[in-house]
Amino acid sequence: MNQKGFATLEVILMVVVIGILATVAVPRFTSITTKANTAKIQSDLSTIDTAISIYYMEHGQYPAGLSNLSDYIRDVDKLAPPTGSAYINGEEKKIDATAYLFKEETNGEKRAALDGHTAGDFYQPKRT
Repeated sequence: MNQKGFATLEVILMVVVIGILATVAVPRFTSITTKANTAKIQSDLSTIDTAISIYYMEHGQYPAGLSNLSDYIRDVDKLAPPTGSAYINGEEKKIDATAYLFKEETNGEKRAALDGHTAGDFYQPKRT
């Protein structure tokens, strides 16, 4: 009886405590990842929009594709959206698109878009 170690009850209690901590931590981590993805997409789309505007001012026409913006964005061919979820119009949604594209507005301007959504569509829900 002089053996040292944990009793079965102690082990069970530790597993329960770790389980409770995990149920609190995992949703917060998921939310942080979604917020980070949203911020990256907003930043990328804004950068591409700026490059499109500069290209238009210099050439008098909109670029045909992202590859035409290589003089304005470093490694534009490697620019890719994150995987997972992002906030689109305040709702968490899975990102289906694998590349940034152009979206033509009703006034003829081209804007950077991801899955048909421009930078203004990516925002987090307001806290209530």
